[in-house]
Amino acid sequence: MGAERLEAARRRQGGWLDVRGTAVEVLEFALIVLACVIVSSVAGRIVRKVALPLVQIAVGFAAALVAPAVVEVQMPSDLFLVLFIAPLLFDEARRSDRRQLWQHKGAIASLAVGLVLATVVVAGFSLHLIMPVISLPAALACAAALAPTDAAAVSAMGCQVSLQPRQRTLLSGESLVNDASGVVAFQFAIAAAVTGAFSAMSAGEDFLVMFFGGIGVGAVLGLLALGTMRVLRHFGYEDTTIHVLYEVFTPFVVYLLAERLGVSGILAVVAAGLVMAERAPRLMSASAAKQQLVSDNFWRIIEFLINGIVFVMLGMQLPLAMTPGVAELYAVPHLLAAVLALTALIMACRLLWLWVMELLHVRRAHGMRLGRKMAGALRNALVMTLAGPKGAVTLSVIFTIPLMVENDAPFPARGLIIFLTAGVILATLLLANFLLPMLAPKKRNSTEEEELQQATVKVLEATLQELHRRLDEGEPAEYVPAMRRTAARYQTRLVRQREAGGDCGKQLAELSQQCLQVQQRRADELQGAEDNQLSVGDSLPYYAALRGIRASVGYVGQAVNVGARFHSLHGWVRLLWRRTKPFEVLDDQAAQVYYDSCLFAIELEHAAIAYLRDVAAKQPGSARAAQVLLASHQAALNSLWGRINYGQEVPQDTGTLPFELRPHQDLPEGMRPLFNDQLAMARRYANAVDSNALIVELDAVRHLEEAGEISESVARQLRQRVYALQAALEPSPS
Repeated sequence: MGAERLEAARRRQGGWLDVRGTAVEVLEFALIVLACVIVSSVAGRIVRKVALPLVQIAVGFAAALVAPAVVEVQMPSDLFLVLFIAPLLFDEARRSDRRQLWQHKGAIASLAVGLVLATVVVAGFSLHLIMPVISLPAALACAAALAPTDAAAVSAMGCQVSLQPRQRTLLSGESLVNDASGVVAFQFAIAAAVTGAFSAMSAGEDFLVMFFGGIGVGAVLGLLALGTMRVLRHFGYEDTTIHVLYEVFTPFVVYLLAERLGVSGILAVVAAGLVMAERAPRLMSASAAKQQLVSDNFWRIIEFLINGIVFVMLGMQLPLAMTPGVAELYAVPHLLAAVLALTALIMACRLLWLWVMELLHVRRAHGMRLGRKMAGALRNALVMTLAGPKGAVTLSVIFTIPLMVENDAPFPARGLIIFLTAGVILATLLLANFLLPMLAPKKRNSTEEEELQQATVKVLEATLQELHRRLDEGEPAEYVPAMRRTAARYQTRLVRQREAGGDCGKQLAELSQQCLQVQQRRADELQGAEDNQLSVGDSLPYYAALRGIRASVGYVGQAVNVGARFHSLHGWVRLLWRRTKPFEVLDDQAAQVYYDSCLFAIELEHAAIAYLRDVAAKQPGSARAAQVLLASHQAALNSLWGRINYGQEVPQDTGTLPFELRPHQDLPEGMRPLFNDQLAMARRYANAVDSNALIVELDAVRHLEEAGEISESVARQLRQRVYALQAALEPSPS
């Protein structure tokens, strides 16, 4: 049988090149791929107008050119499918809406089976006419590999544009099923190319067995997996870690068992995912809710890694597509013209199919009155045409073309077919990236993201107001140090949230940087004074204390280092080593260092406040942003002043405090702060105070929802954030 001979040829060839080299070389390859994923993610945030898959492909391509050795370690295509594509499709299936998929089952089947077969016939025969050197069976195989849309590409492109719910459902359902139909069609075409014989009757029977057999096997295995999970829950075994691991390993087991039984492993995984797509009840047990939360987050990480790895590896394979034989036999313009022609044929076939399908949908919805609906149907068809790019599944399948045919002759035009396929993949991704946002632009006004951002600001403002009220009304003295820190951190969260959006977000970010520069200049003035010039060793305890103090009032990142920066490598290394030790005020000298460092930090806050007041008075356009930052720096100043004036009744000086960067012989009269006791109490009651603040935050969410200021969906997201913060709280030391 042709499929069996193809399998033998694939075993001789090794699929997508065999894994070669030592375990160390394979590990190096994996680390390079992961590094490329991280680099592309960072680059994707910088280059926002280019879709992340294209950035990942470019990074992978550059890595293959810079370090050609990375392409020497590859994996078989079968391993690629089970390791990456199977879990990706399983996750997409388990997150899909079964009701919507069933409602559009006819359209999805039309796209996933009918359109695939139509693409194989139209593109295959046309490719044979354009490139006669490619035999008809090989051309049909190339078209079959290019027929499916890529699940990862569809998902990544979908977040860049505004697609209608029906469009999302059709594209998602199509990408779930058309991989299997395309792979099966490819296998039969390759069997005909290898053996020189083809039986339509036998191919049809095998197709039905693999297609419906895969669905049946996957459904049965999914029901067994689901039943096992329910039995474990019934007997009280609800361990979250075991549950998530069980769920993650399911697609691999299903795929391998289905392939062993001779049916489509991809369709089996999809069917199992749909069966296991349980919808949690509105009220569930705490353990079930925790399992769902952990599972969703874990799968989100897996999806991100798989998408990144798939597209990076796709980019790494592109240099292999331009083999010396292809470059020598064909001119570059001829090759590019062939790629463009093949892309146009596939896209035109898809557009025509989708347009007819949309017209039928409009006719069913509006009767015979098509009229002006035809233009809308064409636009919807064009959007879904561009939103179905080709991806890593196509390239992984095309690399399984055997090196030899049945008589041990080289497979004709194998390098050319691989090049054309890679070219079409890039062309469809580029079209989706640059044309799709023009046809279906992402709506920017009144989006849920903006509503969520505005609601977050309101919640933080209400929470901060309540914390300040409690401090002003007199909390028990032992809770005050921890509450001051909590309030300062909430103030920092509020400023960051405002920087992330709103009409003054950009001004806030710019003013924040300018304030840090003002503080650093003031620090340089104080440290450069003749009386305050100290050696590295003498400055070290002050710098270490200052960094901890600034971090405790909400500064993060490089802002913590303001005023505590050594310009020599020796000083930087000593400060880095000092940071590994916990800071404690154990004696009078340490108390004096901490006191002086607090004065230094207060002086820096005064410098920022003076600058912001000047901005608010002289720059009306920046006055609002300046007032927001003034509140933040004033909160930090209050926290620092309360720290050195703990238990005393000394009024806060509104002017600039005198400062000397050297140990005091005695702490000022009237100020006998018990710094170590404050630090101990701040640590002891941090968990209780933070927990109470999060309860206040939940109350703020509830009040805003009851008042109708935020929607139910936004309130749910805000609560989930608070739940995550509550779960992250660590027990305070006793």
